[in-house]
Amino acid sequence: MMLLDAGGVPWWAFLMMPIMMLGMGLMMWFMMRMMMGMDHSSSHGSPQTAVEQSNRAADSEVDSLRRQVAELQERLAAIETGTKGREGEGSPRT
Repeated sequence: MMLLDAGGVPWWAFLMMPIMMLGMGLMMWFMMRMMMGMDHSSSHGSPQTAVEQSNRAADSEVDSLRRQVAELQERLAAIETGTKGREGEGSPRT
C-alpha cells in the first residue's frame, strides 16, 4: 500500500497495464498479418499465372540485355580495329 500512497498512482492503473499490453500485442499481430498478406494479394486467383508472367518479363529483360551486350561488343570491336589501324604496327600500346 505504500507504493500506491507515495506515488499518487490510482489503483486501476495496475489493472489496466496488462490489458493494454495484450491489446498492443494483438494489434501488432494484426498489423504483421496484414503486411505479410500484401505480398500475395496480387496472385489471389491463380498463383501459377503470376509466376509465368514474372518469368516472361524476366526472359524479355534478359533478351534485351543480351542484345545490348552484343551491340556494345560490336561497337567495341569496331573501335579497337579502328584505333589499331591508325596507330601503326610499330608503336605498341601501353
